[in-house]
Amino acid sequence: MLGSQIRSTFLFGLVLTGSAAAQQFTPSTSILPANNTWTEGVECVDVDMDGDLDLIFANGDGYSSAGAQRQNLLLINQFIPSGILTFTDESIARLGVNLSNGKGVTTGDVNGDGWVDLLYLNGFNTDPPHLYINQGAANPGFFTMESAARGFTQNLSSSSAQFGDLDDDGDLDCIVMHSGASLLGGSGSMPKLYMNDGTGVFVDSPLSFPAPTKAAHMDAQLVDLDGDWDLDFLGFCRSGNSGGTHYLMLNDGSAVFTNASTTLPNTGSAVYEAEPADLDGDDDIDIFYTSLSGFNEGYTRNNFAGSGILSFTNGPALPPGTDDNEIGLIDYDNDGDYDILVGSLGSRERLYQNNGNLSFVEDIPSIQNVGDSTLDLTIGDLDNDGDYDFVTGQGESGSFTNRVYINSGSADTLAPVIVRDNVPATISNWPMVVRAEVRDQVRDDGVDYVSAKALVIEPTNNSVVVTYTGGDWSPSSVNLNSGDSIIFQMLDPGFIVVEGTGGPGFTQGLVTGQSFEVPYVAAGVTGFIEANSGDTGTVTTTGSPTEYAGLKIGGGQHRFEIPDQDKPFLIELCFTDYPGNTSGGGAKYVGFAPVAGVNYCTTVANSTGLTGEISASGTSDVSLNFLTLNATNLPPGEFGFLLTSMTQDQIAIPATSPGFLCLGGTIGRFITQIVSSGSGGFFCVRADLTAMPVTPNVAVMVGESWNFQFWHRDGASSNFTDGIEITFN
Repeated sequence: MLGSQIRSTFLFGLVLTGSAAAQQFTPSTSILPANNTWTEGVECVDVDMDGDLDLIFANGDGYSSAGAQRQNLLLINQFIPSGILTFTDESIARLGVNLSNGKGVTTGDVNGDGWVDLLYLNGFNTDPPHLYINQGAANPGFFTMESAARGFTQNLSSSSAQFGDLDDDGDLDCIVMHSGASLLGGSGSMPKLYMNDGTGVFVDSPLSFPAPTKAAHMDAQLVDLDGDWDLDFLGFCRSGNSGGTHYLMLNDGSAVFTNASTTLPNTGSAVYEAEPADLDGDDDIDIFYTSLSGFNEGYTRNNFAGSGILSFTNGPALPPGTDDNEIGLIDYDNDGDYDILVGSLGSRERLYQNNGNLSFVEDIPSIQNVGDSTLDLTIGDLDNDGDYDFVTGQGESGSFTNRVYINSGSADTLAPVIVRDNVPATISNWPMVVRAEVRDQVRDDGVDYVSAKALVIEPTNNSVVVTYTGGDWSPSSVNLNSGDSIIFQMLDPGFIVVEGTGGPGFTQGLVTGQSFEVPYVAAGVTGFIEANSGDTGTVTTTGSPTEYAGLKIGGGQHRFEIPDQDKPFLIELCFTDYPGNTSGGGAKYVGFAPVAGVNYCTTVANSTGLTGEISASGTSDVSLNFLTLNATNLPPGEFGFLLTSMTQDQIAIPATSPGFLCLGGTIGRFITQIVSSGSGGFFCVRADLTAMPVTPNVAVMVGESWNFQFWHRDGASSNFTDGIEITFN
């Protein structure tokens, strides 16, 4: 994460600071076709994969009891190919005639065919959820309702659900809120856990989900609250309930949940909606509510990042204390944190600007004052101009006029932030599962617009040394092939930020004399920076690594399955948001066994007063030919080279050196790779295992042991490091 911050601040200066412009969001009623019916759910999604966002609405009358049932609504965006933002009502043509008391919508690719499917949630126990399966490439954006055939057979009183991979098997499961006999009161009921069998058929699984009974279920959310790489369940209720007002169920990673609802502090009993996300920049998941207390907004801070123990603290309620129904998160001022968008029942929609450290200030000028009865909203770049608009759904009172609010602010230029990843260093079984958690500029009901891919390639034996000294990189421009690497040498104090694929990568802090090796996989132009000075360099990488698509499994997490690669490999995870900003997490080596090196031989202090030390990195696997020898504690500004032999010895050479030659027999000298210790006093040399420089050159064979040592000048004399023995496999 630090790498992202440094890059944004120092490297290319893309962060736009300051308050947003006056009236940044302007409402329009002409973009949407007239549909003056009670709307309680709305979501943006590209159902036909034509490159623009369509809209789905859950319509159906009734507040505390069922009213008229309405058609499930699907509006198709005509921006592509017309270039004009307008929507056409194609509900019946694409969904069929299906009426219900719709109270919410959610989406996900339930059968793994690459096309988004739709789930409409229905209130008052009048219908099961309506599950529509996308017909896909044969008929893009047209759907067949298959609720019963895919396991949704029970009539529910539901206003919310979310899809997520709850058991780490690569498909999307589902939790559906169910309020029982009464949507807003009564004795309540329990949410429903539906497990996906891998083909998009769901099985009700109550034994894995011992949720207590609570009343007035409003909102379901799936996020990782305790940092263990599985999705926990948050459920928010418009009621006071014993054993905790809301639901908190912790996942053990296999979709077996434990009730921890009392861990979550109680709030007011009028919560319609909450959004979990990192609001204070500490990389754990906080919560922002409507009606934290009475008719107010407010937050609950997650204390996990600082303590390693899951606990929460309620913050203060925010003014003005009006009756609100919806929360969305949007970085509307492009400063890298989530601001709060509020959909209000009785007054204007509102923005709270996040000033960091959970400080929120209402921004009144940025959003036009329109009084209507907003029950839900969704956020998305509807006109493909790089900024995020939003749509409101109206119901309960007034004229039920849904609106699009057009954003006239600056385009999103910030790449997704890779909060963390868990790329295994070694492979235990295939396929290898890799995960990452990402944060971008929009979060609403679990929705963001980030896509992901993993790039895989075999490493090469090619590396380029790049040094930083005296305020300059040498060289400052590097050309690589996918699989090559750079050995960065820091000859001045500082730290380096290495970019990923066109966006934030990672940070490596280096003291004077340290080095580290960075492999490159993704093709494109990336960069590096000495963050204190702002001195930059560029890397141009060409190549065609193999791509594996990531699965959005919920809560900002992505899951990758890497099939058997036969040998160790390099992997880089890349993430792209809707405007096209891309970030990479930095390439990593997978499957390299540690170098089994054993140091030996007496060393004698050089002119620094320290003894030179040799170490090895990379791998001792001969077939990979990827071994780097490193020397530290050397006198600055001296040259030297690497020595090797299959024989150990300890020979004093008092005439020219106070040290000991730790090699005997036939000795090879890497004289074509003479290196300088610079001001930092260290060497790095990549040894080519196919051509060890004895006379003649020989290749290292499996099972052989070779010994290595550095010789170096030291003023008028010279010296040696100790030796290291490496047995190759």
